[in-house]
Amino acid sequence: MKTKDLILIALVCANVTLAAVALVLYVGRSEPAAVAATDMRAGDYLMVTGAVSSSREGLLVIDVVAKQANLYVPKPGVGVAGHTWERTSTRNLALDFGGGRP
Repeated sequence: MKTKDLILIALVCANVTLAAVALVLYVGRSEPAAVAATDMRAGDYLMVTGAVSSSREGLLVIDVVAKQANLYVPKPGVGVAGHTWERTSTRNLALDFGGGRP
């Protein structure tokens, strides 16, 4: 083999090694999935974000066991670093959907 061929093979091997190391670091540093409940009680809560108005967003938390939905919105005038949430609405889903007693 010529020197050019050996250098080319060495560069290809180095690139493959660097790509493998980068992939391992990327996969190892990925953020864990967010969960709303522990493994023992998975599925008790559902959380959804969405627009409440043209300038505000809110968080809807549904307690599946208690059949209750709560809407939380950030308090107006509070900066991003110090978000304070307030519950603005609560619904009894059992009554709303005819699923039985409250």
